[in-house]
Order: sequence, then C-alpha cells, then structure tokens
Amino acid sequence: MSIVKSTCIVGIGNTLRGDDAVGKYVAEAIEKKNLPGISIIATQQLDMGLAEDLSKFDTVIFIDASLNEKTFSFAPLVLGDHTTQSISHHINADLLVRLTKQLFSTPTRFYMCAIGASNFEIGNGISAPTKANADAAITALTNWLAANA
Repeated sequence: MSIVKSTCIVGIGNTLRGDDAVGKYVAEAIEKKNLPGISIIATQQLDMGLAEDLSKFDTVIFIDASLNEKTFSFAPLVLGDHTTQSISHHINADLLVRLTKQLFSTPTRFYMCAIGASNFEIGNGISAPTKANADAAITALTNWLAANA
C-alpha cells in the first residue's frame, strides 16, 4: 500500500491586474489534472488565516507573478529571501511561512514557484509571454508532483 502525500498549491493573484493573475491560472490548470493528494487554494493575496490550513500539509507550493524572473523558477522557499515578495501583497510567503512554523511547529516543506511577468495593468488578461512562462511552469510542476507523490 502506498501512502499519498498531501500537497497544497497556493495560486496567488488578482485576475483584474493582467499578469498578476498568473498564480491562479497555474493553480487552476493543475487542479484540472485531478492529481491525487493535491489541494488547491486560489487567492487574491496571502492572509494570515491560511497558516493553520497550510500547517496540515506535507508540502506547500506558492505560485505567484514575479518581476524578477525571465521565465519561471521553482525552489524551496528560503526564509529571509525577500526576492520572492510580490510587488502588491502586504503579507508575503516568507512572513506566512514564519508564522505557520512558529504557531504550529509544522514539518511542512514550503516551495516558491515564481512566474516571470511584466504587465500589471488593470483590466488586461495574462499577456502571451507570461502565459508561455506559466504553461512551462505547469509542465514542470506536474512532473515534479508526479515524481514526489
């Protein structure tokens, strides 16, 4: 009997601000794949109220738009590494993970998938270059999830 590990994908982004919606786009695309042991949270921005929920998973992957990436990156979240902070979110992944670990002493592994984005104008959809970055990230994340399930 194999044990299915639990993973939470947290897609962050505002669908009314162009490329900022890319985190939600990637999370929802992965959700459609119906992978075992995967839960999805799509949110406009991170909230301290997520700490308890996130502490219950083996793995949490944050997905967000980034001005610092040309394509995408995926790596363990390094606490204190503020380069992963989004330009529009007051509570970033670093702060939420610190809170989760402090309050719940969780062994949860946290990762960040930062998708290269550049258009954050109100009313626009995800730009073609950012969608291409997102689609590449979806493939990479799906392969990673299959290998680490």
